[in-house]
Amino acid sequence: MAGNELVKSSAYELLEGVVVEGDLSKLSPAQRLEYYRQVCEGLGLNPLTQPFEYIKLQGKLALYATRRAADQLRRLYGVSIDSMEIRPDNDMAIVTVVGHDERGRSDTEVGVVSLANLSGDARANAVLKAVTKAKRRLTLSICGLGLLDETEVETIQDAKPVTVTVTGEIEEPKPEPEAKEKPPKKEHWINGVTRNGEPVGKRF
Repeated sequence: MAGNELVKSSAYELLEGVVVEGDLSKLSPAQRLEYYRQVCEGLGLNPLTQPFEYIKLQGKLALYATRRAADQLRRLYGVSIDSMEIRPDNDMAIVTVVGHDERGRSDTEVGVVSLANLSGDARANAVLKAVTKAKRRLTLSICGLGLLDETEVETIQDAKPVTVTVTGEIEEPKPEPEAKEKPPKKEHWINGVTRNGEPVGKRF
């Protein structure tokens, strides 16, 4: 096997392993950029609009879909919502949507949010968030994209957003600056003592 073919074979094996294991941190920066580009091209998305971002979940680096991804996919694949049901259940809002794409493929998805301790506008906004979550989940599912949506990432306690630079490098979080010690508070002169050791305050 020629040298170039060996390199390509090793790269494909690495990409295959990453896809199976779901950990993009094992890729080199160049491979990470190439993987991102291939995912975008395979779906017809513009990578310059950053349709995907990175999270660290259960120790693995993965992609998740942003609103920009859902919006582009809905337009590209002609995803339409056929019906929607909003159902309150105790302290939860459950939204079920049914939709189809331009090929006639149909799917059903659910979005759930907590309504506990919410009222007025806050409660209404939570229900709208459940609607958004259901619609985006339907869009990703009907397009065959098994990634988390950003509305889901927000509710996962262990999910940590990760910044990846334009060169594919994982940007480590900067350590928080150490708190500077406050200078000792100066005692008021009235609390001092005279040369004879007597409290100054006694003179007043």
